[in-house]
Amino acid sequence: MKKTLTSSILLLSITWLMSGCSAINSMTTPGKGASNRTTNYLTKNIEKKLNNCKELEGSNIYAEVAPNGILLTGSVTTEKQKYLASTIANSLVKKGTVSNRIAIIKPKTKRTTPIKTKK
Repeated sequence: MKKTLTSSILLLSITWLMSGCSAINSMTTPGKGASNRTTNYLTKNIEKKLNNCKELEGSNIYAEVAPNGILLTGSVTTEKQKYLASTIANSLVKKGTVSNRIAIIKPKTKRTTPIKTKK
């Protein structure tokens, strides 16, 4: 069961990569902490690919140079987005590893049911 689920997720991610993630989303510009990053052509290329991926809409992901590869930081709203960002980065990195330190932050939802009051 676990093997089938993992294979399905991998296949889905590869399909997204093959489609090119062509739709443009609205990722924010670097905020606090992101301005002191060490970047190069590869990290800029990774961020460009992540910015152009429709499935990563609403995410805030940064790539920076790490001692043994690339470090992904920022935030996403789902586990699937975190996995997809890591998969995209891994597809572009030839040497070294991708360390995924992306946080999953669930969006706040409004209460749709009324609060019961005592009469």
